[in-house]
Amino acid sequence: MKKKPVKIKLKDIGGILVDHFGKRKNINCYIGSNSATPTASIEALTEAVKEESPDLPFIKMFHILLHGNVPYVEEGMQDRVKAYSIFSGGAVRKAANEGRAYYLPCTLGTMDRLIGKDCAYEIDLVIMKVRKNELTGEYSLGLSVDAIHCALETAGVVIAELDPSMPFTQGQSVILGQDIDYIIEDGIQPVYTFDPPDFNRLPNAEKRIGELISEHFLKDGMTLQVGLGKIPDAVIGVIGAAGYKDLGVHTELYSDGLMYLQEKGIINNKRKKINTGYSTTSLIMGSKKLYDYVHMRSQVQMRPCIYTNNAQKVRECGSFLSVNTAIGVDLSGNVWADFIDPTTYYGGVGGQPDFVRALSHKKYGTPVIAMKSQARNFQSKIVPAHPSGITLTASAYDGVVIVTEYGIADLRDLPTGFKGLALASISHPDFREGLLRKIFNDPRMTKPKGFSLDKIPPGVTLYSGKTKL
Repeated sequence: MKKKPVKIKLKDIGGILVDHFGKRKNINCYIGSNSATPTASIEALTEAVKEESPDLPFIKMFHILLHGNVPYVEEGMQDRVKAYSIFSGGAVRKAANEGRAYYLPCTLGTMDRLIGKDCAYEIDLVIMKVRKNELTGEYSLGLSVDAIHCALETAGVVIAELDPSMPFTQGQSVILGQDIDYIIEDGIQPVYTFDPPDFNRLPNAEKRIGELISEHFLKDGMTLQVGLGKIPDAVIGVIGAAGYKDLGVHTELYSDGLMYLQEKGIINNKRKKINTGYSTTSLIMGSKKLYDYVHMRSQVQMRPCIYTNNAQKVRECGSFLSVNTAIGVDLSGNVWADFIDPTTYYGGVGGQPDFVRALSHKKYGTPVIAMKSQARNFQSKIVPAHPSGITLTASAYDGVVIVTEYGIADLRDLPTGFKGLALASISHPDFREGLLRKIFNDPRMTKPKGFSLDKIPPGVTLYSGKTKL
């Protein structure tokens, strides 16, 4: 007879860890993430640690983005529990910047190299959320598959919150009851929801970026990967109004925007060459409407991020368009997204490098890095050199396309000086002349023969639409 999960209370978590790991000096715990963050269990585990039971081991917590309260990163907890964050926000970001948490750089597509079997951080304990199908007895990981399968492979103990607020998603999110040791039904907090974008009121700068990407890189039948934020929303909004058809989805994150296109029939995955007929994703995050939409919907299929972000799988989809954002780019074509400066960690590399490198050859598609030309402090996002000491999500040798509200800089195949001129040409007007002159006066930046500052350099397409700034 197949094993059923044992029902427990939140207050039992500490005791279960002592029973299973009391003789261990330390254990590695993987936490379910994003919209499916198991906040109640996180709080209960932290309380158990605060009680200072001498039998509890030191706990290393591995996770992607967590929403809600994360009390184990508070000051004074680090001698009993430590966060190893692969992508951070809120309290975890603050803790990492103050030295109370570790940032563990890793792309989503390669997380198995860290937490997989026989790897440096092989997982002992998994805490996550699930939704049960009462007809079949199966459980679903719902909104966040991410790297949970990799963690389940080695975990000695699996604790799941049974959450009826989470949709039952299809694909590789479905697991059996025998995969769960303990299940919690009482006192849990619902999944996290977020306001949907308003595609009828897109900011003009973001709308211009969407127009440029849609007009110059999107064709019927292409497969999409888009990130989350105002710029990806604008790209989707423009696509929705432009009459494209037969688009596909192969992404790490499925959002309200992709649902919007799928509801309109623009996304149907008919011409995608793998997983034909299905949108594939490892994470879902957005509104209550989105969660209702994906509930029991077979046309949206969940896969681990080592699948969705795998270069070969991306290439097998057919003609592909990837749209991600960044904090900045320098005149050599280096892109960064996880640090603002060497002392200010922001979030993580996520899956951006996975898709950039999967599309390194034009025959596979186009990796777009889309960003406004200015940061919130009105400084240029295009700068002479990247801040020393930070990590990069794309390097000068990666073939990327940079898009701002002023135009396109297709850096693929361009020499260094040409890259700089192209990027300066789509920078904010307040900084453009200074950047162009810096390149023009630098003998190391080899320029096109006969170039002058009044010419449009190779690789540049300036915005010529009707949307005003």
